[in-house]
Amino acid sequence: MKKPAPLSSPRAAIMLVFAAFGATVGIFAGSVPAIVRQTGVSSEALGLALSGSTVATVTAMSLAGILARRLSYRSILLASLPLAAVSLTLVMTATSVPFLFLTLLAYGLTLGMTDAVMNAEASAIEHDLRRPVFTMFHGSVSLSVAFFAIASSLITARFGAGAAAAAALVVIALAWLMVWRNVPARPLPTSVQTAATRVASLPLVLMGMAVGLVIASETSAIFWSAKMLDEMAPSLAAISGLGAAFFGLCNCVVRFPGDRLRARFGDVRLMMVSLGTAILGFLGLGFSGSFGFSVFAFALVGLGSAMLCPCIFALATAEVPSNRAAGMAFVSFVAGAPRIAAPYIFGWVAGSFSISTAFGLCAIMMFAALIVVAMLGRHAQSPASVRQS
Repeated sequence: MKKPAPLSSPRAAIMLVFAAFGATVGIFAGSVPAIVRQTGVSSEALGLALSGSTVATVTAMSLAGILARRLSYRSILLASLPLAAVSLTLVMTATSVPFLFLTLLAYGLTLGMTDAVMNAEASAIEHDLRRPVFTMFHGSVSLSVAFFAIASSLITARFGAGAAAAAALVVIALAWLMVWRNVPARPLPTSVQTAATRVASLPLVLMGMAVGLVIASETSAIFWSAKMLDEMAPSLAAISGLGAAFFGLCNCVVRFPGDRLRARFGDVRLMMVSLGTAILGFLGLGFSGSFGFSVFAFALVGLGSAMLCPCIFALATAEVPSNRAAGMAFVSFVAGAPRIAAPYIFGWVAGSFSISTAFGLCAIMMFAALIVVAMLGRHAQSPASVRQS
């Protein structure tokens, strides 16, 4: 049987879906200062809105496992990608606080569903290829976040936040077309086991705890970096997306060769080193008082956090090979508490004290994740350290 051309393969299509996901995140992250100005939302209210969006994201990721028993990953992606485009456009054009709250809920729902299913399909592709390729997909997200975060701040400074959304829509449209043409509808799970009876294991509970702490810290770095830099140097508003951009660039520097690191060192050992680096970066942000040093600290956080989610998601989906989305769903459910609480707490601390102080709390969360990953190391087998059959 003739192999598909590299750009006409399921792998290429899902790589572009990850890039579209990164574009959606990066466009929003680089436009946060502009959205704050056009809606008049306070730091505390923005934190509450982002918490609500996170509730929607976690809910959607948890529901993905149920949907994946009835619909193929392909079908879900073909529905979620257009909805993500619409929700991003509504967020970027919001002009009032109530409308921003509502649109961020829709934004969270569509991103959560896309996130869970694209990771499940990526894990299935890694299994098909019988070699580690999972972090390459996440490298695509990071590169896209980096590019679109700085592009977004440049566009919004000149034309407004609404104009920046158009750039992401092009990537989302291309990703949808690639999925439609190149991603097959995988057979649905035949097992009637529920997620609760199969995936409620100690390793997956620990993975959920770790990923909740990690994503809560990561999203804080992405969504609040532009506002922090904008406050430090208002005259440099056009490049306030540099924090998220450097974060994303350093993410992809590690993620693209990351599968070789996974194969050599294993997922858990790699996560331990990565968490130590991320903690140093967040401590730097906690004590930073300058624009330049803060950009460097965001880069350090990007280096340290690069391998964390890919490794955890690879471990989680490998635990439930018959329904990988169910593994993702369970881990996302456990991760919900810190992910939901963190944005509101961050916003409250940022409004009451400073954004730098709030980033200091992220260092504490990453240290807690380090302890959880150390516990995980006694129970989980790294799928990257052995060839999958």
